[in-house]
Amino acid sequence: MKPVLLTLSLIAGVALAGGARAQDQADLVKKRDEKLAKPFVAHGGWITDYDQAREQAQKEGKPIFVYFTRSYAY
Repeated sequence: MKPVLLTLSLIAGVALAGGARAQDQADLVKKRDEKLAKPFVAHGGWITDYDQAREQAQKEGKPIFVYFTRSYAY
């Protein structure tokens, strides 16, 4: 009987954890979109595509400044 309860508990735990992860991902996407809509980001003239930035940097003879963050996740 104990192995059956253990198995059912594990299945329930995995199912609940998967739902929580999906919710967390949706929350992160929402926070990211809110951050990207702010004026300092939307009107900053940033290039968010690496290949496009690389091409422009080569044309202008400039280095690429890359800043990675997940500040929207807080």
